[in-house]
Amino acid sequence: MSNILNKSIKPFTRTVACLSALAMPAFADQTEHTQKGEAVKLKPVQYKIGGRIQLDYDYFNGAHNQDNSGSGNEMRRGRIFIKSDLTPDWQAKMQLDINDRTKEAEFKDVYVRYKSEKGFDLTIGQAKEPFGLETLESSKYIATIERAMISDAFTPSYSYGLVFFGQRGDVSLAGGVYADNQTETNRDTYAWTGRMTYAPRFGKKAFMHLGLAGSYRDFDGNDYQIKKTAEVHLANKIVQSAVTQADKITLLGLESALVFGPLSVRAEYMRAAINSMSDLGDSGAYDANYEGYYIQVDYFLTGETLSYKRAHFNLFKPKSAHNVWQLVTRFSQIDVADNDKGVEVNNITLGVNHYVNSQIRLSANYILTDIKGPDAEELGKNNANALSLRLQYLF
Repeated sequence: MSNILNKSIKPFTRTVACLSALAMPAFADQTEHTQKGEAVKLKPVQYKIGGRIQLDYDYFNGAHNQDNSGSGNEMRRGRIFIKSDLTPDWQAKMQLDINDRTKEAEFKDVYVRYKSEKGFDLTIGQAKEPFGLETLESSKYIATIERAMISDAFTPSYSYGLVFFGQRGDVSLAGGVYADNQTETNRDTYAWTGRMTYAPRFGKKAFMHLGLAGSYRDFDGNDYQIKKTAEVHLANKIVQSAVTQADKITLLGLESALVFGPLSVRAEYMRAAINSMSDLGDSGAYDANYEGYYIQVDYFLTGETLSYKRAHFNLFKPKSAHNVWQLVTRFSQIDVADNDKGVEVNNITLGVNHYVNSQIRLSANYILTDIKGPDAEELGKNNANALSLRLQYLF
């Protein structure tokens, strides 16, 4: 079914891209370019059409590639979206992502949203679940090339469901119920996810963020395993846990951030508790608990301040139209070792971002990795290094 859907999306994607390119000159007097895309006003509906292209190069060695050096390049993301205000109270968005490896497309955001004048909204369709400060931030704006290991391993990201979001003053509350079809059992499974934040301001360019999120997920006996890369997308998937026949999964997330003008500090902690169908001894079906955290500091040399909206970081407002510089460093840790299986991975990332203008960004990250745990010997060396480069273009 997914192959048929992907094949049908391909021509639609090309059509949307062509129409988007042709529409801009035709409505030049009604078009405004923003960092979020082209805004086209067609009475009585306003459309926004835009997207991003992220071209990456990774070089890595050690445990990232069984003690051998490796490298590769890819279009990490190629996305196009259409967003429209259907009425003063209703808006809709559709976003497609092109997978450079499979040459197929998949939906990301596909939803309609009701926005009340009383400060709350209701989203129906596929969107990000309200879990994880870094995950809710768009990949266009995160300071590192890849998100931290816990964000990649634990956060549920895009799901189909019904989501409520409300904000009053410094406090926000979000919650939703989601459905997913697990292919092993061909039955729908369900999840409930909620998040609460508190973000007081101390001035125009200073604020604090505190957040608490949780998710309870029915897994219906399907196999659960964490198998991810250690923040180097083209490297081997060295963050590996045991395979558990899971009944229920409970996620916990703690968030904090502090922003003072161009300086921002943030930290997140996440924990996943996996309840197996039964303790079957040698089969590896024991209950398991995994956790991790990261601490990140970034600084704009040119004086910009991060923007914050809807309880997460958003685009920043540059002081000039070009030549914005940002430095970032991050320590991240994930422990997916339990029941004498899995690994613990520590990463240190040093990075720099150069915004040539509001559409073009150049990024470089140097990553040092250390690995230990029951399965660490299978990866060869217990350490690794990587260099990641990115060219990002927003349209």
